[in-house]
Amino acid sequence: MHNEFTTKRSPIVLIWKFAAVEAIGFVLYFAATLLGNTKYELYTQLSLPNFLSYQAAKILLLSSAQFALTVYAFLSWYYEEYIVRAGTIVHESGILRRTKTSLSLDQTTQFIPQSSWFGKLFRYGSVRAENAAGSMTLATIPRPDRALQALRGESTLSEHAFGAEPDITHLLAQPEHDRLEFKSSLRFDYKTGNVSKELEKSVMKTIAAFLNSKGGSLVVGVNDARQPLGLANDYQTLQRSDSDGFENHFTQSFNNMIGPEFRDLVKLRFHAVNGCELCVIQTLPSPRPAYLKVENNEHFYMRTGNISTPLKLSEIESYSRTRWPVILS
Repeated sequence: MHNEFTTKRSPIVLIWKFAAVEAIGFVLYFAATLLGNTKYELYTQLSLPNFLSYQAAKILLLSSAQFALTVYAFLSWYYEEYIVRAGTIVHESGILRRTKTSLSLDQTTQFIPQSSWFGKLFRYGSVRAENAAGSMTLATIPRPDRALQALRGESTLSEHAFGAEPDITHLLAQPEHDRLEFKSSLRFDYKTGNVSKELEKSVMKTIAAFLNSKGGSLVVGVNDARQPLGLANDYQTLQRSDSDGFENHFTQSFNNMIGPEFRDLVKLRFHAVNGCELCVIQTLPSPRPAYLKVENNEHFYMRTGNISTPLKLSEIESYSRTRWPVILS
């Protein structure tokens, strides 16, 4: 993965906050003058030391209020930051109660830099990220050009994130486990000789489970004994009967059942074994939960051994907080 990139909001924001504190202080002072004798009556009702005169009490009260607002303004600026890591933007803010929001980045993410002439003069601006998963603005940050570079680097996972070309012979020599599974086809049912949506759903279920766990490889085109069957029957069910048509159909199904925002975490590689073409679908672990969408229902899966296990609603939150503590805490 790429290195983590963290940025706070520009110090110009802190200056604006301090200016707002001064303005609030002026408003408070002006409001106090409208109270007339009421202020003195309140003072006489308070049990204050004899040495603390009315004027001293008034100055102390206004100064304390202004100091408290100044401290709050500084801390709210200091503890707010944007973190870009593992294909995700995380916005953290708050003093006593921290809040975190996030946006996963993918190849469809658009980045829109925004800056005024004043911002260009003092080298600050904003960057808005938008994709199918939502949007987030890195508002009023210093050197937005650096943030934009980091964001674009995270939105497209480099080739080395998937590792070297998988050794298909080594994969076929292993039994199924938590990071490896085999399927006879993507959509061709060998029992009925027809196209089966249930087979596509089964493939996507496995990939969703890999996304929500440690990642893994799904080999398509082998039987239960891990002997090559090939993809020829799958190809015959497609408009374009080759590996490109296979990948195009896979992407369409993936986008519909899991979501295009996760597509850059999955890579298809094709291999020839004993005259049969096989497909290895490599999946990286997702930076946020991935759901399988079927008939307007969403299902959550994780890998337990060599099985893709569904979780109940009561179990999803507990697992998610353990699997993605930074995003969901």
